[in-house]
Amino acid sequence: MTVEERSAVLSLLNSAHVTEPTRRALLERLDVRYEREFFGEAEFERLRALALRLVPHNPAELNLTGTVDHRLHSGVGDGWRYADALPDGEAYRELLAALPDGFETLDGDAQDTAIHGVQSAHPHAFEDLLAELTEAFMAHPLTQYRFGYAGFADAPEWPRVGPNELEPREVAYGPR
Repeated sequence: MTVEERSAVLSLLNSAHVTEPTRRALLERLDVRYEREFFGEAEFERLRALALRLVPHNPAELNLTGTVDHRLHSGVGDGWRYADALPDGEAYRELLAALPDGFETLDGDAQDTAIHGVQSAHPHAFEDLLAELTEAFMAHPLTQYRFGYAGFADAPEWPRVGPNELEPREVAYGPR
């Protein structure tokens, strides 16, 4: 994240346009760097390689692998799962184990082929992991900034709701 990006994100987050609960949540996401807690080292690296292929991102900016690992370690869930599905941690471990040895070092095409195989063999786990990675990516303030999304600037409500009608705070926020 560049200094300019960080400054722009912090400027809006610390403005009167953002409620305190929203500010706290997004500031935590901005700087959180979870360490490996749930997965073993090899599993964690495999998860990182899979996450990079499924949701391309810079892990130095967005710690998606650490976010998943931390959630599993803390035991927090989203409140549901398929009746025939294993708990997320077990399901993700099986999915990672089903990837070929050396998955992390394969070229993109070979990784894609392997991913299609585990997607077919472990559809629920794959769907859950992809959704979790996508949610973590989209919920990060840096991603929102890069997309020009300022919907979290929720304090003054949103009086303009028509097509192509931007609030002044939306015009001022977003990549230049």
